[in-house]
Amino acid sequence: MKRTRIVLAITAALWVAHVAQVVVWGANPPGPKISDFIQFALGIPLLIAIFSVSARSEGLARSFWRLVAAAYVPWMTAQGLAFYNDFYPSNAVAWLTNLLFCFWFAPLAMALFLDPERETGEVDSLLVLDFVQGVLVCITAYVYFFYLPKSNAGDGLSHEVWAPYFVGYAAVAGSFVLRGIISHSRDVRSLFLRFGIFLAISGLVDALFYYGPPLPAGKWFDLLWSALIVAPTILALTWKQAESPIVSVEPPHPTRRIYSELFFLLYPVLVLAMSLRIARERLGLAALIVMLSFLCSSARLLITQHRMMEVKEALRREAAHDPLTGLWNRKAIFEILDRELLRAQRSDEPLGLIMIDLDHFKVINDTRGHAAGDAVLRIIASAIAAVVRPYDSVGRYGGEEFLIVAPGCGMAEACELAERVRSHIAGTSINVAGSSVRVSLSLGVSTGKDPVEIDKILSAADRALYEAKNAGRNRVAPVLKAAGAGQAGTSVVQSDFWL
Repeated sequence: MKRTRIVLAITAALWVAHVAQVVVWGANPPGPKISDFIQFALGIPLLIAIFSVSARSEGLARSFWRLVAAAYVPWMTAQGLAFYNDFYPSNAVAWLTNLLFCFWFAPLAMALFLDPERETGEVDSLLVLDFVQGVLVCITAYVYFFYLPKSNAGDGLSHEVWAPYFVGYAAVAGSFVLRGIISHSRDVRSLFLRFGIFLAISGLVDALFYYGPPLPAGKWFDLLWSALIVAPTILALTWKQAESPIVSVEPPHPTRRIYSELFFLLYPVLVLAMSLRIARERLGLAALIVMLSFLCSSARLLITQHRMMEVKEALRREAAHDPLTGLWNRKAIFEILDRELLRAQRSDEPLGLIMIDLDHFKVINDTRGHAAGDAVLRIIASAIAAVVRPYDSVGRYGGEEFLIVAPGCGMAEACELAERVRSHIAGTSINVAGSSVRVSLSLGVSTGKDPVEIDKILSAADRALYEAKNAGRNRVAPVLKAAGAGQAGTSVVQSDFWL
């Protein structure tokens, strides 16, 4: 509140000073120079108000106010150049000043394409590139509609030259008002209606200046332009966000997305179309504009392609990995098992399969909660993956069960690997919710090298796991030598604690 009062006080003081300047000096020296300086000074509290409201806003509102700031920074630059030109006249400075004054609203017009359900308030690189492309369109349009006609016609521009500019300005103002009317969001309605009305009034003032009788700088008309600086300052200081931003997690409709992307393709098309006319008289300038537009379009394409590849990779990983543990999921580990069995068949080498079960996991869930159970699963999965060889594959078979596919392992090597996993987990103390949990594993081991018998290999590992659990858990059990054989392979018994 204190900052608001200070900004309002400074703005009011500058406005009163401008009124005094018009009364005392009017168009007589040094009136015009003082008028330009006061208008430049009015931009300082305006930018302070805009940056302040942007910092305390969220979602679409923050993006909107950032675009407002992006509009008034070049406007303030133009006002500073105008003041500089009062003392050191230059045609180049005058042209640049006129360009910035003509298209100061271009960044603000991009607010029409903000989506309340998609905006997070963060600066997006694609938005920056689209903004640069929009600036190129403005520069091209300025050269096409103003610079070339004026250089051919001498001093002054006809009303026909200004007509397209005011038509575009009116279209932007009308679009703001229309979006404010049809929007269901109170924040969107407030922002777009207020600025739509402001843009309409601003356009009328500019039209009065260009189409009305000639007025010297420093006259009362300058007070209208000062009022156009005071108005957005008051809008920024009095605006408050009424709703919390709601960002939709649903992807945008494909048709809507296509239309949005097609719009941004219009930028390079417009630049190219106008550059063809500019090239007749300023070939180098036209080539520079087209090259910059091409670079922006190429950068946008590369960023979009990179994001698509990232999304594709994320989807691929999500489809093949368990979301809780990050290990291969059931479908993926089965595919790996089938592929490794084919390789084992070609190389005539055995393949080891280890089926793992977390002992008494239900007790953890029942006594400590499912969140603690999930934490234990993640820690166990990470520990198992850390023990196996780099070319072994670990997957979540289901629930608290895991599979290890170990290429090139006969029964002895697979049992050795399984024992290494078991002893590592048995010696690990897991802290969950501030208390220590000791866990153990039961492991069943089988081998094979024929992909046709994949179901038999899985069943054999499952039977061996069942034997390990029946024998007291926290141990490794190899598969029985043959169906119905009375002896199983050696089981390794760990110390007498387990859950």
